[in-house]
Amino acid sequence: MGFKFIRITGHSMMPRIPDNSYVLIHTWLKIFKPKPGNTLLIKHHKYGHIIKTLSHIDKQGFYWVKGESMQSVSMSNIGPIIKEQILGKVCITLSANH
Repeated sequence: MGFKFIRITGHSMMPRIPDNSYVLIHTWLKIFKPKPGNTLLIKHHKYGHIIKTLSHIDKQGFYWVKGESMQSVSMSNIGPIIKEQILGKVCITLSANH
């Protein structure tokens, strides 16, 4: 369908996305090209499905992502991401705290 809602658990994206919030994910990857600052849903081999902010794309075309909180896994621990691991882009956040 191109969109899906998912519930966010954890504090790694605070304050941008509070724990127990819902996000609307745009899944049509052919329509959008991730840019630094985009918040993305990623399928990670070690951490499963994670929501992180795109920091930069390196010269080899790898995507580097980070959390918004000091509690987040570090960018170096997450490692480089390939485009096929990007499942979508966060379009809307519905905060449980507001």
